[in-house]
Amino acid sequence: MPNEIAISFAGPFSWFGASDAPPVYGADEVQQCGIYLWTVPLPEGYLTYYVGETGSSFDVRLRQHYKELVAARYHVYSAQEFARGEKFCLWPGRYDPENIKTDEECRDNWRRLTHPIQEMAGVLRFFLAPMSYDKRIRRRIEAAIAQPLYAAPGIIGAFQDKGIRYEPRVKAELPILCVVRSASSLLGLPERFLA
Repeated sequence: MPNEIAISFAGPFSWFGASDAPPVYGADEVQQCGIYLWTVPLPEGYLTYYVGETGSSFDVRLRQHYKELVAARYHVYSAQEFARGEKFCLWPGRYDPENIKTDEECRDNWRRLTHPIQEMAGVLRFFLAPMSYDKRIRRRIEAAIAQPLYAAPGIIGAFQDKGIRYEPRVKAELPILCVVRSASSLLGLPERFLA
């Protein structure tokens, strides 16, 4: 097991290309596995909305996410507010811990939500950190990135969704020092932390 891991985030990328972010599916890193961030760009840096890890390629995992989003199984937020780091919920989706919609309700509503979903998707920017470590180490890093975001005051903490299950390091596991590298400012993400 490594004592120190460099987490190098490439990005920002967008779903299908934007003036400030090339399409994620064309990224050099997209065929690798690792840690990824869903963010929105703010004047002071990128505000993380979701932290994920994948043992399959980023390409496969982000395509799975996109299918869930366009099927109205994920939260749908008003793009105008979302782009400012605010969440005005238009649809709670399948995974909301307080207002779960059934698959049938999602199917019945995706068509009316198509335009808001596409607008929200257009706001999102992705960062990819390829790594070849095993699933447990990836999940520890994922949790160690998410924890300070959830605990942060103000807009950073408020922008995180409830109900996402992370698997942080347990006492029996030796800590790993993680050092984050990114050419962009990732708001609320420490440059060094233990996973």
